[in-house]
Amino acid sequence: MSEKTLDKLIATLKSEAIKAADNEAMDIVEKARAQAQKIIKDAEAKKEELLEDAKKEAQATLNKGEGALKQAARDLTVSVRNDLLKLLGAVLEREIETALTPDLLEEAVLKVIENVGSGVTLKLPENAEAKLVDRIQKRLQTSDTLASISKDATILNGFSITKTDQGWSYHISSEEVAELLNVHLSPKWVQILKNESEV
Repeated sequence: MSEKTLDKLIATLKSEAIKAADNEAMDIVEKARAQAQKIIKDAEAKKEELLEDAKKEAQATLNKGEGALKQAARDLTVSVRNDLLKLLGAVLEREIETALTPDLLEEAVLKVIENVGSGVTLKLPENAEAKLVDRIQKRLQTSDTLASISKDATILNGFSITKTDQGWSYHISSEEVAELLNVHLSPKWVQILKNESEV
């Protein structure tokens, strides 16, 4: 074999090796591109899935937060309404206690005794004015309705009336009157408070 043929053979081998290496390199690059495209596509899909999951979780958290806020608002409204009702009840009791003057107490005693008839025992507060007791006794002297009248330290305001022959007793005080009025006024107050809170 001549040197020329040997050079030609070497050149051909070299050329074929370079061509094979180029083909293999191109094949590796194509596979790498295909794999990179797959990785990018999978990453995009995962990103979309993660974003969708995050949106759903954020919405669920937002819904829970809104629900908790609404419940807290309802609880606060109920609490404030109850506190206002207690306050209105206390004010009502104080106003009735102030309004329960000796003159009004005298009229109330006479009206109750007039309605229940004879044979009643009347108890007035320990601090009742002697003048009030005298006035009640004088007004009832002509009728035979009052069996006895006395003072009782346990009665702070108002009066107690007992009909022993029938076995009943009523205690009428500013607290009792306020409690009865409160039962009737509370629903109206609640309605007023509801109307105010809706404005």
